[in-house]
Amino acid sequence: MIKRSLLTVALTLIVAMSSTACSGISSQAAKAEDFKSLFDVDSSDDDRKAKDDDDDREDDDKKDRDDDEEEEEKEDKDDKDDKEDKEDKEDKDDKDDEDDDEDSSGLSEKEIKKKLGDSVDTCKVGIEDAVYELPAKVSEFEKNGWEIDEANSNEFLDAERLGHLILQKGSKYLYLGVENFDDYTIEAADAAVTSIAVQDDFGTEMYLAGGLKSSMKHDEIKDTVEDLDDVFEYDEDSYYNKFTFEGKESQIFIETFTKNDKIHTMELYANITDKSDYEGAPKADIDTDEDADADVDYSAPSKISGVSDFETDGNVYSLGAPVSAFLENGWELEEGVNTDNQISAGKSGGAILVKDDMRVQLHVNNEGNSTVSVKNATVESFRTVDNGDFEIIGGVKDGDKVSDVKDALDDKGIDYDEADNYISFRKDGVYVFIAVKDGKTTNVTIDAN
Repeated sequence: MIKRSLLTVALTLIVAMSSTACSGISSQAAKAEDFKSLFDVDSSDDDRKAKDDDDDREDDDKKDRDDDEEEEEKEDKDDKDDKEDKEDKEDKDDKDDEDDDEDSSGLSEKEIKKKLGDSVDTCKVGIEDAVYELPAKVSEFEKNGWEIDEANSNEFLDAERLGHLILQKGSKYLYLGVENFDDYTIEAADAAVTSIAVQDDFGTEMYLAGGLKSSMKHDEIKDTVEDLDDVFEYDEDSYYNKFTFEGKESQIFIETFTKNDKIHTMELYANITDKSDYEGAPKADIDTDEDADADVDYSAPSKISGVSDFETDGNVYSLGAPVSAFLENGWELEEGVNTDNQISAGKSGGAILVKDDMRVQLHVNNEGNSTVSVKNATVESFRTVDNGDFEIIGGVKDGDKVSDVKDALDDKGIDYDEADNYISFRKDGVYVFIAVKDGKTTNVTIDAN
């Protein structure tokens, strides 16, 4: 996938040159006269023999030098050829990369399907008229006209954390899951894009391998996945039909609405095996005041008296509470899942809290003048996710019958909207959404936005 190399490795060609030093041997013929006087021997034959030996040695030395020079010339030629081959390959690779860049957008649906292929166990995805491969860089989307929606995005990601970015292009939206693989805080825009999703109200066309796309309806998706070699699991309930694929390279989750068979969500996740490939993002320049608070005068209510009050795990809170009020009662920030760690001045963010088997999601805001830790930001929205345990105005609790909820709201004079899977109302500037399953309440959202 980009696979999975976002870092460029520069190769340096080192040519080792060797040379052989040759030394000549001096003639010994001049010493013959000295030996003649001592032994009274005719040394002319010896002189000729010595001279011949010297000549032979000089010939051998010359031959050796010639051989060395020839070998060096051959090595130089081989090195030059290797270098030229390498440069040619690099030029071809660069051209291929350029071609890929040129071909990555402005594509027809037919071209996109060809690039994606038939096996869904891939991290390639088509978005509108472009093809991307996860993990990707946010800049790859930006060069195709997508812009970061700052109001709905993580600004920073702490060490080894997951986060999200919402991209916007005109009236279309795209949800990116991003991850920081480094041991320091980075800007979310510099993180690796490891998942991508669209929803029905995002208005964005998403293509997956095997001919899948987000504008399909339920039966088209079902027929398509049944014809694929890759195996999808299928599940359905009264709200959603779910298609799930878990492969070696990727995971895919598709949900369709039961009521109209249209896609609710389509998501692609990249399975990361070697995180070191995606380390090295620029360190974020953050002016964080860990001791700064949200500059809010908050006192926990003793009981639920208004629509912004709620109880969870035996403690009563109110919207506007700092996250620290939950932490003091045993809640903890969930590690690694969509949790902002710093909130810039005037910005919003998110926090997921866990306690035992309970899980809640908070939308928080920093109304101060400096960046603060998420624990010192104020809660604007509270939502139960797993094992609710909540109580709200009118004494409505987790697990209550729908009939009892309606009676309680009627007693409070609260007008509400009702559907098969929820009851909702707005009062005093606060929106309340109560999820219903099998005729009983399951989760609640209380939102001051």
